[in-house]
Parts: sequence; C-alpha cells; structure tokens
Amino acid sequence: MIHLLSIEDSLADFQLIVRQLKRQGVDATIVRVDDPASLAAALDERVWDAILSDYEIPSLVFHETLALLRQRFPDTPVILVSGYVGEEVAVCLLKDGVWDVVPKDNLSRLGAAIERGLRDAAQHRARRVAEQALQQSEERFRLIAGTITEAIWMANVGFTQFFYVSPAYERIWQRSCASLYQNPRASLDDIHADDREWVMRLTNEAQSAGQTFSLDYRVLRPDGEVRWVTNRGFPVLATGGTPSCYVGVVEDVTERHDAEERLRQAATVFESTLEGVMIAALDGRLLAVNKAFTDISGYSEAEALGRQTNIQRSGRHGDEFYQALWASLLGTGQWHGEIWNRRKNGEVYPAWVNISTVRDDFGRPTHYVGVFSDISQLRRSEEQLAHLAHYDPLTDLPNRLLLQSRLEHALDRAQRHGRRAAALFIDLDFFKTVNDSLGHVVGDRLLIDVAQRLRQRLRDDDTLGRFGGDEFLLLLEPVINTDEAAVVARDVLAILAQPFRLDGKNEVFVGASIGISIFPEDGSSAADLLRGADAAMHQAKGQGRNRFCFYTADMNVQAMAQLELEAALRRALERNEFLLHYQPKVDLRSGRVVGAEALIRWQREGGGLEAPGRFIPLAEKTGLIVAIGTWVIDCACRQLRAWSDDGRPDLRLAVNVSGRQFASGDLADVVTQALARHGVAAAALELELTESMLMEDPEATIATLHALKRIGVKLSLDDFGTGYSSFAYLSRFPIDTLKIDQSFVRNLAAEPEAAMIAVSIIDLAHRMRLKVIAEGVETEAQLDYLRVRECDEMQGYLFARPMPADAFGCLLQDGARLIGSPVA
Repeated sequence: MIHLLSIEDSLADFQLIVRQLKRQGVDATIVRVDDPASLAAALDERVWDAILSDYEIPSLVFHETLALLRQRFPDTPVILVSGYVGEEVAVCLLKDGVWDVVPKDNLSRLGAAIERGLRDAAQHRARRVAEQALQQSEERFRLIAGTITEAIWMANVGFTQFFYVSPAYERIWQRSCASLYQNPRASLDDIHADDREWVMRLTNEAQSAGQTFSLDYRVLRPDGEVRWVTNRGFPVLATGGTPSCYVGVVEDVTERHDAEERLRQAATVFESTLEGVMIAALDGRLLAVNKAFTDISGYSEAEALGRQTNIQRSGRHGDEFYQALWASLLGTGQWHGEIWNRRKNGEVYPAWVNISTVRDDFGRPTHYVGVFSDISQLRRSEEQLAHLAHYDPLTDLPNRLLLQSRLEHALDRAQRHGRRAAALFIDLDFFKTVNDSLGHVVGDRLLIDVAQRLRQRLRDDDTLGRFGGDEFLLLLEPVINTDEAAVVARDVLAILAQPFRLDGKNEVFVGASIGISIFPEDGSSAADLLRGADAAMHQAKGQGRNRFCFYTADMNVQAMAQLELEAALRRALERNEFLLHYQPKVDLRSGRVVGAEALIRWQREGGGLEAPGRFIPLAEKTGLIVAIGTWVIDCACRQLRAWSDDGRPDLRLAVNVSGRQFASGDLADVVTQALARHGVAAAALELELTESMLMEDPEATIATLHALKRIGVKLSLDDFGTGYSSFAYLSRFPIDTLKIDQSFVRNLAAEPEAAMIAVSIIDLAHRMRLKVIAEGVETEAQLDYLRVRECDEMQGYLFARPMPADAFGCLLQDGARLIGSPVA
C-alpha cells in the first residue's frame, strides 16, 4: 500500500480521484488537505510516497506550495491534478519540479502517472545515494590528500604528463598544481642545478627497469629558497609486468636535514671547542668528554669515562662550597662560577665552570653538562668580554649601551661649546623579507656588509653603532647647520641603494629610512633626541621608504595624540562607551522600514562622539576590532530581542563584520552564542561582509560562510562592485543579498558608467535570486531611478540618518513608512 497526499479544496473532485484510483487498482491510502495549516500538519506527519495537487486553491499559492514540497521532499513525485492550465503553464510547472500533469477530465491517466512517478522517484533516490557515496569517497580522498603534508603524485612513465598532484605540492614547491599540469617539465627544472643530472639519471634507470626509487635532493623555490625533499616513486604494473604509470609521495625533509646538519655541527663543536665539556649521569658518572677536556685535565677519555665528576677536585674548597653548588644546580638547573681544579699531574689551576641540567620533553632531569675553561684563558679573554659588552658581536660596531653613553657625552660637548649635534636613526627597508626568504645567515651577512659601507661615510668625530636588529645610529658632531645632516643622509641612502651580493650568489637590494633629530632644537637630552629621530624615521617609512625626514614638534604631538587615542580605545569596552545607531532600511515596494544597519559610535568619557573613521582603522590595526565586533553582534541581538518584545519580530538587523574578525576563526561561535543568549531568531540577523575580505582566502571563506549559513543568519555582500571577486567564486558564496556601493548610487545621474554598473548588479542579483540593497540614497532622482530598475531595498539620508535605538523605536511607532507612495 502506498500513501498519497491530495491537496484539493473540492471534496467532490477528491472523491472522484479516490474512486478512479480504486478502479485502476491502485492500493493506496489518501489524505486530503486544503489549507496551509492542514498541509503543514500533513508534511510533518510522514514522508508521502506521492503528492497530488490541484493548481488553484484559494488559500494556497501553487508555486509557493511546490517550492515547499521540493524543499521538504525532493524525491517525492508531485503530480498536478487540475483543470485545464494551458500548455505554456504546464511546461513551466514541469520545469519547476512538477513530475506530471493529469487533467481532471482525463483521470484515467492518474494511476499510470503515479506508478511512473514512484518508479522514477526510486531511480532518482538510488542515483542520488550512489552519487552521494561517490562524492563522499571523493571527499575523503580530497580530505586525506589535502591534509597530509606529503605531496601525492601520479604521472606517466617519463614524467611528461602528470595525472594528479595533491595540494601539498603547492606548499613544498610554492607553485600551483595547475602550472605543473601545464608544464610537467617544471618538476625537473625546479631541481637544484647541482642535483638535477644525477636525479634524472637515477629516475630514468628505475623507470626503465620498472623499479621503485627513493631520492633525497634539493628543489629551488621561485623565491630563491632551497628546500630538501625525499621523493619516492612506485610503478603501477600493467598486464605483462611493464609499468603503465608511476605514483609517488614527496616529503619536505628540510627540517630533518637541517637537524641532522645541526647535529653534525654540534658534534664538530663538541670536539673542536677549546672549552672542556663533560656530560654526566645524574649519579655523577662521566658519560662523555671532549678532546679539550683531556688537553686541560690531562686525563684521557678512557681514564675519565665512568669516573665521578670530582675527578679533578683540588681540595681547596670546603664542603660548604659544594653544598651551595648542588643546591643551585638542583634548585635552578644550573650553576656557574670560578673553581679550582687539579690536573692529572697534580697541578692546580683555576677554571671557570658552567653546569646545566638537561631535561627531557616532560621536564625531568636526564643528565648534566659541564663546560669549563682554564682561568688563564678566561683572564686573557676579559678584554674581549669587555669589548663584547660594548660592541655588537656581529658588526663590531658600538652597541646600544655604548651609543647611549657616547650620545650623552656628545651632547655635553655640544652644549659646552654652543654647537649642534645630529642623530640619524637608520632603519633598513625590507630587511625582514631578506631574512625570511634567504635565512638569518644571509641576513647577518647583509648587516655586516651594511656596517662596512656605512663606515665609509664617517668623519673622524662621528660615531656609528648598531642600535639593534636592522637599526643603526649615526651621531654627527659637530654640525654647523641642518644641511650637513641632510647631505650625510643623502649619501647614506646612495651607498645603501647599491646591490649587495651575498655569498657570491644572492644579489639583494635594500634601502633605508632615516630619521634625523638636531640638538638642541629637537631635544635637550639623549632620550629626547633618540625619540625624535625614531619618530622621524617612522615618518620616512610612512612616506614610502628610501628617504629621510627631519623631526618636527608637530610630528611628536600627532604621535602622542595617537597613543592617547589607542589607550582610550583599549578602555572603551570595559567602560561601556560604545553604542549603536541604526539607519533604517526601506522596502521599495511597501515603502516601510523592514530593518536597519547597526553602526557603532564611541561616546568618549568627558567628550562627544568619536568619528568611526578615526577609531575603526586604529581598532583594526591593534586587533581590538575582534573584541569590538563581538560586542556589536551581542548588542545587535539584544536590540532585536527588545524589538521583538515590542511587537516587531519581523525586523532584520545588519551588522558589519571586519576582516580580522572574519579571519579569527570563531565568528560562527560568537554569532551562535549571541543568538542563544538573547533568544533571537537567526534569520533576523544579517552579517555584512566585503568583497576584499572574502577573496583573501576563497576556499577558507567558503567554509566559514557555510558554517554561518548553517546557523541560519543572512549574509550580505557589502560595497559590491568595488572589489575584485570573480563570478566563479561569487556563485559559490552562499550570499543572500548584494549591496550596491554608495559610490555608484551617488553618481547615477551624472555618470552613465555608474548607472550601468548599478543596473548590472541588480540584474545579476535577481538572476542569482539574491536581494539587492542600495546604500547612500540621498535624492529623489536616485530613488526614482532605482525604483524603475526594481531594486529591492534602500537606505540613505533621503529616508533617515543613523539614529539611537529610542529614536528608531519612535520611527516605527509613527508608521515606519518612509517612501510616500508604495510601488504597485
């Protein structure tokens, strides 16, 4: 027996259908509904085998009913049983999802139509199940292939064509998978020139013999970085035992290779260092010693291993000394100090000893490492240590400590003799790029070369030092006028603009941003002069880099104001200084307010409203925008709850989402918690997102958008038309609304291009079954133009400015119609 649902308002017609089905031998139970309530109850009651529906029922719109049925039961046949509806209407209905059309004056076809519908539905369900199984299998493979760090590949014999390569290829090679498909030769061209020949030879030999291969070699990325990989290939044998293709796995083993290299270096250091090294077990037995240990102590390795660490005890220290040593070692994990030791030949010598506790991954001590040197060497090194305390070990330039001292002395001399002095704060441009792409070793080499070039520009009385990182400080004294400092800065920029050739192969271009402060005009102390030069340097960077700027008092005032604003902004949330204003959204057809956009305002303590254009960019820069965005979503949901309690449950409220909040990864959780906290329907909340935000990482964006859609909130694409989203991605974004940017709306009458863009956006949105909102509507001419083009909703100063919640409530009480005559 099958279960049929009949949507029919005529009892007589229903009875005729029942009799006709019995006459045709259809064994079925049939339930009749004729209004929305009974239809909803029937749809909740069970899954129906087939649904019979009349076309014209007074309380039901057939197209809406059909859409509901297709949504609820996509595999259930819907058969139109009606009077004459016309051939054109029937064709449209069949396209919209009706399975068959049976006229009421020819019910003899009904039984066959039901039988055919049930058969097609079964086939459709089977096909969908099979497709879902196949899709799930493909998704599992894509998940595995896309998650593992190794790159999976499949290619023909000879590697002239790649059939598949997993996404990890892009992470390892920094090239797209598509480029490899287009140019399979790239897999060989990217091999380091020193490795390419032997890799190709061994690979060809393995393929010729139909054997597996496993090779370690270097690849050269497009940015110049060298990575080590292990490539393992396995033949897929065809009939006859010959390989038809190869599959394989490539793993980035750079870290492992570097670790092995570091171990080799550590072993070399262990054996070649001039300090004696002892490795001991927790009970004090010596486990390993280096050559310097035997040279200093006179004990051979064989004589020392297995003995206690007190093998060199001289007897000059009492028990209290060793008790303090062990107390420090057990309490802090280390001890260092001066100690008297005795060599094997009986000679007593002073030594400087460092002892450290080595721990495992769980923090448990495993053994001790002691490093010592004979005190005579240490004494000879004191001069070198004093040098290291005041000079940068990399560039051998004065360090920050010595620079501070020399600057203070220079200002004292300048003040005594009534002269000027200048501080040039030099910061290299793009040094971080060099460090990240070529490594810290190359970065250090670059700093050394920069220091050597800067020395060439020094006068006898000038001081050059490394302030830290890639920052240098040049002290000029005496300075007759500011032009002297400008000339030096110009010369420094010129010598640093020349390319640097590092390690004989990497040619690097860096510039510099220089800030200049003059004593006494820009400060009377060393701290003031350094602060001014640093501020001027940042101004030079802000103006485009590779230039110099002088410090001015206005710049200091601006910097202090920015710091004060940031400090106030950090306290604004805890002081509850933020509030929301609401700009109405008006439905074009009814003229009524259907919702609003929530716009944040900052009521600073003891002041007026702070312009969003002033504090929003700062919040983005500092990362405070994430916490502020969370507050906005919660406040919006609270307001929606208040409107619903006042009898306005149908209002929709839109909030803007920042790029940092969208990328934070917890936006869906924030929205879900706010909705639940205030008991708000998800469909009442609309999140406005920008094109540029969504296109930073489209695939991750799609996942986040679908997570939000599963919650039930509406998604709006703000400022549409100003970004660079591709239509391919736009069709994949589960967006509900497109919002025409106000720049197009503003120029509708004056610029045909703007009008053409606006019309195109409206047409595109409607074709994609999206709603369109125009923002920034300020004139009747703009309203009329958009009305003719059938824009759905509008907002702008023509209707209302953003207003507090109580004013918005009064607007709703006054009728909430902001367009004089609704469109018919």
